[in-house]
Amino acid sequence: MDLVTQSLLTSFAKEESLPGDLDEAVLFEHFVNFAAVSNEYGDEFDVEDLHTGGGEDLGIDGLAILVNGNLVSDKDEVDDLAIANKYLEVEVVFCQAKSGGNFTGSEISNFFFGVKDFFSTKPAFPRNTEVAQKEALVKEIYKKSSLFKRGNPTIRMYYATTGKWQDDAKLVARIENEKDTLLELNIFKEVNFTPVDARALQRLYASAKNRLSKSIEFTSKVTLPTLPGIQESYLGYLPAEQYLKLIIDDSGNIVRGLFYDNVRDFQGNNPVNHEMDETLKSPAQQFFVLMNNGVTIVADSISKTGDTFTIEDYQIVNGCQTSHVLFNNISNLNSPVHIPVKLIVSQDGEVKNRIIKATNRQTPVKTEELTALTDFQKALEDYYTAITGDCRLFYERRSQQYRSTPGIEKIRIVSISNQIRSFASVFLGLPHQASRYYGTLLSSIESKIFVPGHPAVAYYTSALALYRFEALVRRKQIPSKYRPFKYHLIAIVRIQIAGAAMPAMTANKFEKYCDSVVAVLKDEKKCVASFQSAISILDQVLAGDFSRDRAKDASLLNIAETKCKP
Repeated sequence: MDLVTQSLLTSFAKEESLPGDLDEAVLFEHFVNFAAVSNEYGDEFDVEDLHTGGGEDLGIDGLAILVNGNLVSDKDEVDDLAIANKYLEVEVVFCQAKSGGNFTGSEISNFFFGVKDFFSTKPAFPRNTEVAQKEALVKEIYKKSSLFKRGNPTIRMYYATTGKWQDDAKLVARIENEKDTLLELNIFKEVNFTPVDARALQRLYASAKNRLSKSIEFTSKVTLPTLPGIQESYLGYLPAEQYLKLIIDDSGNIVRGLFYDNVRDFQGNNPVNHEMDETLKSPAQQFFVLMNNGVTIVADSISKTGDTFTIEDYQIVNGCQTSHVLFNNISNLNSPVHIPVKLIVSQDGEVKNRIIKATNRQTPVKTEELTALTDFQKALEDYYTAITGDCRLFYERRSQQYRSTPGIEKIRIVSISNQIRSFASVFLGLPHQASRYYGTLLSSIESKIFVPGHPAVAYYTSALALYRFEALVRRKQIPSKYRPFKYHLIAIVRIQIAGAAMPAMTANKFEKYCDSVVAVLKDEKKCVASFQSAISILDQVLAGDFSRDRAKDASLLNIAETKCKP
């Protein structure tokens, strides 16, 4: 392995908090999985969730299932997306990693054979638990094939070695033949194969770690007057093809992380989106610029050369619905289609909050939704920032906020979705729902989370419990078989430490209640003992059944609570 790749591997292991004694071949598999899947999916994910390598793995070291742009690991998530969007657009990403050697035809063919067997109705080889679980999920997705309105699933295969890819004619021909064999199954829209050598792997990893930056031609604009807290601002309109450059990644997927500051996720085929969709499918699409309220983009910085704008670290703070509908209608854009655009450059968090509120009040948005992603979120971020020491966590109010910051362990980064899941599990008694698509979970508890008056320590407490669990798993102090039950365990830990009866969240006593939990979680020995005790209780309840379906049992926490010490 070359020195550059070896150095990146070392940095990657540290940031992912992977065990120091991890076999280098397994570490390389994690590294390849991260680099490859990051090329297809822009949000944060846990590399442990992708890893399938080991015995009986079909020659597949990593496997990611993307549905409507979301990385899914559970049937409930797929069901939620089907209900919300009324369609399923599926990509399955397969990775094979060879830490030494060159590209060989036999190994590549074995990779294709494993993928083919994965989809076979009469499998030729056994599967390990990880492969079998993902295979079962894919089969559940195919049962909803009536929702494949944009075509069958796409297969993306990444084959990585530390050798050098030289476009060998025989290998290229062999790959094309193998792709045709998969396509003959008539269950895929397309099959893509990407050979990844050492230099390509380094580029993929660097791309995954870099801040988002895109260049567009912004010719139709006016410069707005100088305003406090704003470096530059423009008002104008963009041709659809230029705007789409901002929201689509190099693999042709929509960059979902761009919309984290938006108050709503994509709402699927609701009446407003349906009307936009119908307009873009009709000859009236050229009038779209007059019929649409437009989008608002807030960026940290831009550089200009004439009308070429390079925009860095930006968010679409208003226009989530417009963006998704445009993306879904790329093939229908025949006549010129333009989008009204406001482009604002600011690093001032308060200014950004005011812009989000103002632009989103033009459409029916609930007050609590605005609060959830503006004032409360900023105050929560400030609370996390004020914490120092070994138990410092980083609240990622904006997607990928810390991705390019070196030296931060990823398990210390608290995304909004993880905050929602941990809080709902620890304080709302909903660990069985935590694995659902987080947009669905948020909509079901929106009046109970991110509520003015809630102490920030409650959110930190739940996130700290989740961080401690992940750290203990990586140190092999908690077996990985408990990962599907992590939300149950952090809820049980809270009950074990502070008791099941909680004061009202707005009461002063509630902060003290949380402080008692934090004190134990910050103490290494007490923390380990608490999780071991929680595992003992969970073992009694599960009675050896560690299936993922058991983690969805709503009664599980209630039963566990009866076994906790008073």
